[in-house]
Amino acid sequence: MTTPSELQKAIINDAIALRGSILTSYAQVEFLLADISVKLDLKFPYLIKDRIKAVTKIAQRPGYEVYKAELDKICDELLKYDEMRVFMAHGFVTLTTDKKDNHELEYRMYQRVGDGKFNLVLITTTIPRLEDAAMEITRYVSDAVQLFSRIYNEQKLEG
Repeated sequence: MTTPSELQKAIINDAIALRGSILTSYAQVEFLLADISVKLDLKFPYLIKDRIKAVTKIAQRPGYEVYKAELDKICDELLKYDEMRVFMAHGFVTLTTDKKDNHELEYRMYQRVGDGKFNLVLITTTIPRLEDAAMEITRYVSDAVQLFSRIYNEQKLEG
């Protein structure tokens, strides 16, 4: 095993920070979906699909239907980030660089495909692509937090 260069260390540090940013962002919305369900239904949906289902039902209630389109959008968009979250949370990452200092990050993980069956799945990316993904999910989370803040304020759910 060779000692990583300063560039490789910097790339890995950036990848770790971006991984944390992406996971934290996803977790913020995961919590908000559970929180509104707990506050209104006194239930804690554990799986993300159940949280989305609970919020979809809440959006159909009298007084909450005014938020339906926005809640549906938040729920639909969260699913778009699910695969990225899974790879960020569970993927083994390796870094490859070349003599021109180009780099590629590879994430590996096993996914179940049936009873006792699984496949090794690989994805590759770069720091600029991770930066773009982190900025995109951060914007999404900002929209979600603003929506839930408005709902909590208007419906007097704080506390």
